[in-house]
Amino acid sequence: MILCKPRSSKLAMLVTGTLLVAACGTVSQSQKVEISTLPETQSAIVKSPMDTREYSSIVLANQLEVVLVSDPSIEKSAAALSVGVGSFQEPKEFGGLAHYLEHMLFLGTKTYPEVGDYSEFVSRNGGTQNAYTQLDHTNYMVAVNNDAFAEALKRFSGFFYEATLDEHYADKERNAVHSEWSMKGPNDWVILGQLDGLTLNQDHPISQFNWGNLTSLADKPDNKLQDALLNLYHTYYSANLMKAAMISNLPLADMEKLAREYFGKIPNKNTPAPKVTVPVANTDNLKKIIHYVPQAEMKQLRMSFVIENNAAQFAVKPNGFVNYILNNEMPGTLASTLRDAGLSEGLYTSYDADEYGNAGSFTLYIDLTETGLQNRDRVMAAVLKYLELLRNKGVDKKYFSEIKQSLSNSFRFKEKTNDYNYAMQIAADLQHVPTHYVLSSNYEYQRFNPQAAQRVLDQLTLDNARIFYIDKNQPSDSGMEYFAGKYAVEDISAQTIEVWRDLGSEFALNLPRANNLMPENFDLVKAQYTDKPKQLVNEPGYSAFLGHSANFEQPKGRVTLDLNSSLSKSSARNQVSAELLNRGLNQSLTELQNEAAGGGMGLGVSLYNGLSITATGFSDKQGELLSQAVKHILAYNMTLSDLANYKAAFKSDMISKKKGILLNQLFPKFSQLVILDEYSDEALLAEVDAITLADLTELKIQLLKQANLRVFAYGNYDEAQIAKLSSLILSELPADRQFSDVYESPRLNPKAGQVYNWQEDVELADIALVKAYISERNDKDNAAANVLSQLLQPALFKQIRTEEQLAYAVGFFSQTNKTQMLTAFYIQSPAKGLAEVDARINTFRANYVAELAKVSAEEFATTKNSVLISLTQPPKNLNEEMGEYLGDWRDQNYAFDSRSRIIAAVQAVSLQDVIDLYNKLQDGKSFGQVMIQMRGTQFAEQDFASIKDAITVIDIDAFHQQQKP
Repeated sequence: MILCKPRSSKLAMLVTGTLLVAACGTVSQSQKVEISTLPETQSAIVKSPMDTREYSSIVLANQLEVVLVSDPSIEKSAAALSVGVGSFQEPKEFGGLAHYLEHMLFLGTKTYPEVGDYSEFVSRNGGTQNAYTQLDHTNYMVAVNNDAFAEALKRFSGFFYEATLDEHYADKERNAVHSEWSMKGPNDWVILGQLDGLTLNQDHPISQFNWGNLTSLADKPDNKLQDALLNLYHTYYSANLMKAAMISNLPLADMEKLAREYFGKIPNKNTPAPKVTVPVANTDNLKKIIHYVPQAEMKQLRMSFVIENNAAQFAVKPNGFVNYILNNEMPGTLASTLRDAGLSEGLYTSYDADEYGNAGSFTLYIDLTETGLQNRDRVMAAVLKYLELLRNKGVDKKYFSEIKQSLSNSFRFKEKTNDYNYAMQIAADLQHVPTHYVLSSNYEYQRFNPQAAQRVLDQLTLDNARIFYIDKNQPSDSGMEYFAGKYAVEDISAQTIEVWRDLGSEFALNLPRANNLMPENFDLVKAQYTDKPKQLVNEPGYSAFLGHSANFEQPKGRVTLDLNSSLSKSSARNQVSAELLNRGLNQSLTELQNEAAGGGMGLGVSLYNGLSITATGFSDKQGELLSQAVKHILAYNMTLSDLANYKAAFKSDMISKKKGILLNQLFPKFSQLVILDEYSDEALLAEVDAITLADLTELKIQLLKQANLRVFAYGNYDEAQIAKLSSLILSELPADRQFSDVYESPRLNPKAGQVYNWQEDVELADIALVKAYISERNDKDNAAANVLSQLLQPALFKQIRTEEQLAYAVGFFSQTNKTQMLTAFYIQSPAKGLAEVDARINTFRANYVAELAKVSAEEFATTKNSVLISLTQPPKNLNEEMGEYLGDWRDQNYAFDSRSRIIAAVQAVSLQDVIDLYNKLQDGKSFGQVMIQMRGTQFAEQDFASIKDAITVIDIDAFHQQQKP
């Protein structure tokens, strides 16, 4: 599947904590870079002290710059190439042309013209391939097993100089782009992205529709689509506008040879770097209120500011500085005050230093409670008063010191990420950041520049703002081409401003206090339990495990204190009560979570099967963090007004689910059906209004009385620390608690040949279905399913997506839980009804029996080896290393051997084993089946897919009662 994000900003981050690492804007090559010292050579790339990889930067003869990364430890090599052209450069009459071009490149080159050949090659060699289109650049990525890297580069590089762009497939790819628009278009965030452009200068390219659909991507009377496509490709796909990254186990010298051999073939057309020169906003676009009627139950106030492009100041981070103090949750700040007043569920910001090319953006988002919705003027008053406070007193060097310490700690102990994503990020950042700082730009904070920070704050005024009022009751007088959004725009009147000023007097706002959770001690404990976690305690009602890293010396870790209980899932009323209590606890912990984030830690609290508290990140002050969290949770009492707001939010969320992307409805519905202690939406909504504060207090008391404490720690801890952390909870548990065995949610266990079918009409236009096969988990079938997925997925994608254009999203996957294996086909389609789509997939499946039988011994060996490489490759970071152990701990598999077992099973699996598994899926008699069908409005008159002898589930709650053991 090609992942395209044409409306999202390059690095616009929704920042819910004080973290700045990923939210630092970008730099245009034409701007003066404000840094303390410039490097003598661009190849001297700044890297983390913990980073043992070797780096080099080369510029090929065609002026294409490539960053090379050598890492002998990796099993898969990756490459990414970004082109400095995006949606901004497409002609207005062909909205989505850059996105469409991105799709067309994957359909073949002169050397490899067969459609689907590239995807099959990548999949067969354990790889991943993707691309995305942004406003100002397009990025292409690929990763494969090391031994296939040279061949992958040979195929991949051809995209950029010998793409066929075969007009024969034009309609098919137009349909693919249309399907993506159809799938994502109903989402409010997508619509609001388009509305942002519609309410700015209409001569600026941000105002254009750039997702693409069958209407926009069609021949015009005086201009053919194919001609426009070729013109965009031949004009802008020039080596001098490209940046690339390569990551491999090879030495740098060998990688350089590959870069010169393959990327060196891309012609340099000396195309000037495209620039946006039209102002993004005129005075008549600003100082406005924009009323938007959302598709979902969204209640938000949004202030969007157009700011000067200050991307060149990435090393002094004026936007990041302002974000830190504006987004802060310390007592007395804007976020804290609005939350404590019951007006806001959350406050967060985004910024992008050059989102509009020649200008940037800074946006404040406030998710309103029901009370806040009724008091929007009070919220606006508080916002304006806080912005005034920041302008007058906020530019203080003490905040610079905190931010610098946080960024410095993060960069010092920066961990590896997925190499595919790493290459993608480097290739993108090279378009905007000097090569010397391509790894460190997000962490550079070289000096305090109060003037730069003040300049940003001085732009965050009403004269420079557009204020979005977002809820179902907003007035509207305008529609949107290609989107369902309704909106209206009005001036901000002097009378309204006066009202806001008067209301501001009721708020006493303060600047953030110092962060007390910054780590100070980075000493490492002696690693003892590196083979697998050790059980430190095994007592009735209390167990504890501790594991240490075998690969990473990091002063970090994760601790989970799990108070396991069936109570929160024992009834629909309890499930709703747990959800309301969970909302309240997390809201009340926001200040602590925000402070922890600034110190490089995370704090999570959830109520699923009991109460679970997790701390992650630097281990130094996790004890203090957990101590404060536990005390807070035990002392927490919800107010009546809070309860009313949480109930309203719960109802809104339940309603909004039905407006979300259809695939995001499909899989939760599947889980709701097969997890037998889940309840229907109707059953949950029926309980909400009757729940009282007393119910929530009693639930919390009973959770402690029935808790079975399970502790899992992994990382920089010793046994004494785990005992001390465990005692935080143990000392608060009642002496007479009545715990039971560890509770796990029961799951549907259909008999072989038994089929359950759920049919639902949905409010969106498309159809979606998942057909899943459930069987008892066994290592042999699990291994066969892993290999089958690698073989089948590209063939399914090629036939259903590329050739027949039935869907943008179609796939096959396998997964396991503690006792079961699940394999499934899924699809979302705007093209045909459920019965037709199911029939087409069934035809593909029947035909694939013969295709699978023709798989050669060499192809099978390559595919099997690719699966093994994925399973055996070393972990990239502490969290990845811990993942396999954490899953086994949750499943109570204290041998911690699930990974070694699947590796052994894959090593032993044969092609006949894979064929046997597929035949069992085909005959339908060996496994139980669950089918979820969602029928959109476009196909309301067409039949659901039928399955012989299927049991249609009408009532989820009654069905669960019948199925529970």
